[in-house]
Amino acid sequence: MVDGKRLRKTFASSALARRWLTEKRAEVDLRQFKHKLFLDKTPLRRLVVCYRNECMIHRQPDRTDHIPALLDDPVVNVIVSKWQPADVRAFRDRMLSDGYAPATVVKRLNLLASVVQHAISEWDIHTVNHASGRVVKRPQGADRKRNRRLAIFDNEHSLQSEYDRLVEVVSTSKHPDDVWLVKWSIEQACRLSESVSLSWKDIDFRSRTLSLARVKGERHREELGPEKRPLRRLLVDKLEQTPHRPEPHEKIFDIGNEKAFSVRFGRMTRRAGLTNLTFHDPRHEATLRLARSLANPLALMRVTGHHDLKSLDRYYQPAMQELTDKIEANEPTSMEPA
Repeated sequence: MVDGKRLRKTFASSALARRWLTEKRAEVDLRQFKHKLFLDKTPLRRLVVCYRNECMIHRQPDRTDHIPALLDDPVVNVIVSKWQPADVRAFRDRMLSDGYAPATVVKRLNLLASVVQHAISEWDIHTVNHASGRVVKRPQGADRKRNRRLAIFDNEHSLQSEYDRLVEVVSTSKHPDDVWLVKWSIEQACRLSESVSLSWKDIDFRSRTLSLARVKGERHREELGPEKRPLRRLLVDKLEQTPHRPEPHEKIFDIGNEKAFSVRFGRMTRRAGLTNLTFHDPRHEATLRLARSLANPLALMRVTGHHDLKSLDRYYQPAMQELTDKIEANEPTSMEPA
């Protein structure tokens, strides 16, 4: 009896039974004993649902896409006390066989690992995190970098740059702020969700900073408060030139629904003759342009809002000619030692 609960187990010999009894008594004496009755009745589904309701309130894309995918898979029917790495590998292989991209598979595996790790650290669920990347191998190709850039250059031989063509088409939109949002994204490197959430009260004209209190995926918002980022001078000047004085709660960009804008932007890129271009791609170009004046990657992260250097590395993909020019500008003119 432990804490009023009886433990039962059957063995093939009395020696094995005595050994088990000795181990359990030692665990109780050392206060290391963990009741597994709850785990024997709890499927992973319950952990996923609790994690969704408690930790993913501000991550709507995950709540509407990745979480339902987890709940539809047989892996969540496994009892917590009995699940094994083989269950996770089967989950991974099912997604790959269903045609999901490696990046999507990794996202869902990492989400499952986050659910279990949160249960271990916050809910005192005593199990092993078999969904961890250290236990189950992730599919190859998931970290492939997207290198699509929005070409921006001076007109040569009467040719328009991709940026000029895009701005020309977007300028014809029924929503006048569409073109303003496109120009903003190429200068400030904000995500679409961040830009859409901005209100006039989030802009500090005196310190030239913007405040992002609703950054997608940011943890402990209540503890850390809003995220501050420096605002470029040309954007401050543009905001100050607003013909009327907006109310603090008014949105800076009047573009309607975010999803509707994404669909509208896709149609406009096709009209401009731009293939394989998403609204997120200008963020790549903006990151590269900012990197030319911010050599310190930590300073660059403060502007772009990346949370770690690994994430920044996915966006910082300079042209090799640019790096070659920098090397040549700083290398000695002679091969002789100084």
